[in-house]
Amino acid sequence: MTVKVDIDTDRWVYVPEAFPWNGYESPEHWSRTVARLAAEAFEYDAEERGVLERYLMQLLAYPRLTEGVHRFALLGTPDKTLELVQVVEAPTRDDVPADSLLGLPEPDATREPEITEISGGLGAGRRAIRHTRAEGLGGDIVASVNWAWRTDGSDVVVMYGTQNLVQLDRLLPVLDAFAASISLAEH
Repeated sequence: MTVKVDIDTDRWVYVPEAFPWNGYESPEHWSRTVARLAAEAFEYDAEERGVLERYLMQLLAYPRLTEGVHRFALLGTPDKTLELVQVVEAPTRDDVPADSLLGLPEPDATREPEITEISGGLGAGRRAIRHTRAEGLGGDIVASVNWAWRTDGSDVVVMYGTQNLVQLDRLLPVLDAFAASISLAEH
């Protein structure tokens, strides 16, 4: 199965795995172009544009440890950086419980996870918001959100995490819309 994501291309950008890709010869060409377009669309100054370009380069360097991982960056965030969302698609395995797609159980949870029924291009699914204390980050609370579907012999999971809990509240509707936009690609 291959997924299709019907994204708002003014706010979302696909993060390629290798270059050349889609007319971009190098990571530098891609990151410069995306940063320039975002700066124009969201009125970033030169310093903010430079920061965004560095973030984009870091995203490209961040390894993908498994197959079937697709990355997307949300631009135009309130702090003028970006947010990373990963979409993972894999064959459904009988030995993997559906709750594990949501990151459950979460032994380090600081409170009960918020589980919500969701609907989108893949049909009915679930979303879990989990809060944990990140000892490696000085004990800060981290929110992790997974949207998950089991469909046609495949599991599709969208993953997002942040330490900025206020920004999560602002972005959750945008993230929900992104997750709901995922469907099966036409063959």
